[in-house]
Amino acid sequence: MIRFDDQPPMSLAADKWANSALKKSEKYRDKDASNLSYYGKNKHQRLYELPKIINKENIFLFYIHGGAWEFGYPEWVLFTFDYFKNYEINLIAPGYRLSPQFKFVDQLEDIKNSINYIKKKYGNDIKIVISGHSAGAHLAYYASKEIKVNGLMLSSGVYDLTAYAKKYVDQITDNKFTAKLISPIFDSYDLTIPVLLTYSSDEEKVYINQSEDFYNKIKDKNKKNKKFIFNNIDHYHELNAMNKNNIAWDNIYNKWLNSLI
Repeated sequence: MIRFDDQPPMSLAADKWANSALKKSEKYRDKDASNLSYYGKNKHQRLYELPKIINKENIFLFYIHGGAWEFGYPEWVLFTFDYFKNYEINLIAPGYRLSPQFKFVDQLEDIKNSINYIKKKYGNDIKIVISGHSAGAHLAYYASKEIKVNGLMLSSGVYDLTAYAKKYVDQITDNKFTAKLISPIFDSYDLTIPVLLTYSSDEEKVYINQSEDFYNKIKDKNKKNKKFIFNNIDHYHELNAMNKNNIAWDNIYNKWLNSLI
C-alpha cells in the first residue's frame, strides 16, 4: 500500500497544495484509469502511465514532481492529465528516490531509468517530452542531456543552486557534484532541443529571476523555444493553472506542442 504520511512536513502553503493535489489525482490512481509499475526496487521508483491504454504513436510526456529534492510523490501530478488528455498525450509520472538519503546523481539515474523503462516497453522510437516543476525541472534538464528527447517543458525550475536554499542543496550535493557544477545556468552544454519555459508572477523572486536568466541563456538556441508567465499564480498552483480555461496558456502550449510533431 502506498503511503502519503511518510515524509516530514513542508511549509503550510506547500502542504495545503500537496494535499489538494493528492485529492485531485485520486481518480487517476484507480487501476482502471492508469497503469502503476515499478522500474526499481525502492518504493519511490514507481511510475504511472495515463491513459490506461497507451497509444505509442502519441507523445510521451514525463512529468517530474518537485519538492526541493526531499519531498514529493508522483501522485502529486496525476491530476494534470485533466488537461493533457485534451492533446492525446501519454502522461508518465515517475517517482524518484529522495534526499537526504539519496543525492542528485541517484535521482538523475532514477529519471533516466524510468524513461528507459518506458522505451523498452513501447519502443526506442517513441516521441518524448520531459517536463518537471521546481526541483523536477532541474532533474528534467539534466535528463534531457543524456537521453534523446523531442522537447523539454520546464516549470518554475531551479537553475542556479548557488542561489537556492542551502539546506536542500547541501542534501543532494557532495565534493564531486557541487552546487555550481549541477546548476543549469552555469552549464556549458548547448541546449538545442525545443524548450517551453514557464513560471508564475506571484512566486518567490528566486524562481522568477532564475527562470528569466535561464531563458535568456537558451532562448536563441532553437526558434521553437517559448516562455509563458502565469499571472496571479503562486509557485505551487502553477500546475493547476495549466487548463483549457486559461486561453493564453492553452494557445502557447498548443503551438509549441504542434511544433514538435
